Amino acid sequence: MKTIHTIQRILLPVFILAYIVTSCTETIAFEFNPVKPEIVVEAYVPASAYAEVVLSKTTEINSSNPCKNLVKNALVILEDGSGISETLVEVSPGHYRSNKIQGMPGLTYKLTVHTDEAQAVMNSVDVMPKPVSINRLRARRSILPEVEGVKMPDWEVIVEYSDPANEANYYRFVEYVNGKIIASYVEDDRLNNGKDNKSFLTNFDRKLVPGDTLTIEMQSVSKAVYNYFYTFCCLNQIVQGTTKTNPITNIQGAELGYFSAYAASRKSIVIE
Repeated sequence: MKTIHTIQRILLPVFILAYIVTSCTETIAFEFNPVKPEIVVEAYVPASAYAEVVLSKTTEINSSNPCKNLVKNALVILEDGSGISETLVEVSPGHYRSNKIQGMPGLTYKLTVHTDEAQAVMNSVDVMPKPVSINRLRARRSILPEVEGVKMPDWEVIVEYSDPANEANYYRFVEYVNGKIIASYVEDDRLNNGKDNKSFLTNFDRKLVPGDTLTIEMQSVSKAVYNYFYTFCCLNQIVQGTTKTNPITNIQGAELGYFSAYAASRKSIVIE
């Protein structure tokens, strides 16, 4: 049986203790020790589309201006396996885009990032896999019973596809409802190599109503990118403590982020 790992927004809990006592006039100030911001790299090269890179810094716990943490004026260079090199253009603060290189399955892509904030040059290499097509997409109201009082998701989303044989494949499914990203999921084919597969995308927060447009983008990704999103998902299950824990990045010189050259197929349905 396959395990689908659901990746949703990770909310870092901030526990603020507020005592309201009418007879107390003393103000207690909470002091947060500042942490050195880390560079976060979100970079991807989709097949038949231009590359995009978003650079930001981790946010202080009491920051009120997230836009301030975008990294501007960086030097971002992308190379492909055919010998083409391009400096990406900053199209808006912290957002960089290629206007020459487009993704192609089978090619190797190298990303290099220079910023004033980072002490080291950040670089990564990723090879774009071949796409795997979605054969069928279905959504239905859940038929799963409650388990020990735990209610199952209201809706089941099933993606059917044929996994290529004799090769390791890694997938990331991105779920959209009415054009908005709701969640993403990862899986590999260790137990289903070369078979016709049905992937049940489990999301306890999924809310669908008749007329909604459900879209699934099935990305074929490298093992390194799969590992990043898999460990990102696992962070939800780790009890926070004093140990610093980050997803396994595939970017040298960076603590956070990923570089993904991926091929994808999409399918949409209207909920009835």
